[in-house]
Amino acid sequence: MPRLLFVTVPTDVVMNKAGDRVRFPGTDAALGKLRAQGWDVEQAPPEWPKPIEIAQSSPPDAILVSCFKAVPRSRDTASMLSRMQDAPVYTVGVLQKDDAFRTMAPNVGVLRNVGELPTP
Repeated sequence: MPRLLFVTVPTDVVMNKAGDRVRFPGTDAALGKLRAQGWDVEQAPPEWPKPIEIAQSSPPDAILVSCFKAVPRSRDTASMLSRMQDAPVYTVGVLQKDDAFRTMAPNVGVLRNVGELPTP
């Protein structure tokens, strides 16, 4: 079973701006969805250096960083993880038009939802 490091803070359902569609199902629902996709998920907080310590002690096959809360820490964590280890790093919650993040972290995959995470 492929290992996934899921960097997140507990988050409830996040709705879109109109309030009619779910942007993020909430951390518990996201964990369930990722496990249903076949991932062995380990959860970590975005506060540095905890994510890199976990990634180096037991290397995951992929890393998913939720940027729906604690945005500055999560975005910085995604950028640093992509530079400091070999597993592919993906984010969910970064706006597609966020050019500053794209410049800061060009190797990080930006997903619209957790269901888009590719399996290794």
